Amino acid sequence: MGIVRQRRKAETKALLLEAGLTVVAERGIEFATLDEVAQTAGFTKGAVYRQFPSKGAFLLAVFEQYAAVARAGAGARQASWFIPLTLQFAAHAMRDPLLRRRFAIVLAEAPDGGTSDGQLLKALGRVLPPAGPSPVQAP
Repeated sequence: MGIVRQRRKAETKALLLEAGLTVVAERGIEFATLDEVAQTAGFTKGAVYRQFPSKGAFLLAVFEQYAAVARAGAGARQASWFIPLTLQFAAHAMRDPLLRRRFAIVLAEAPDGGTSDGQLLKALGRVLPPAGPSPVQAP
């Protein structure tokens, strides 16, 4: 693959992820569609599937992009989608043990910085510890 093609592919992926962050924050994880993401980014749904094999893979990439922003600190967390998406992931983490473990790691690694978004992340980290095996209760 040529350099120009690789660059174009990377740019397309970045635009799709940025659109995904916005659409998922606005519509919710269950209701956001890949059609909406593609349209928001200015592409067809086929462009999404050329970059990601499934909606699950796309949502995982959106989460990873979110996690990078969360870890970057207060300056990076100013995007309008950040707090709504934080709440979306927190709600889903309550039902999905794998997401809960990943989200808990992000929350633990995110710098506070004394900002409201940092305080939200730290508060969620206290109430949403990583899911683990259920403790064995003594008889």
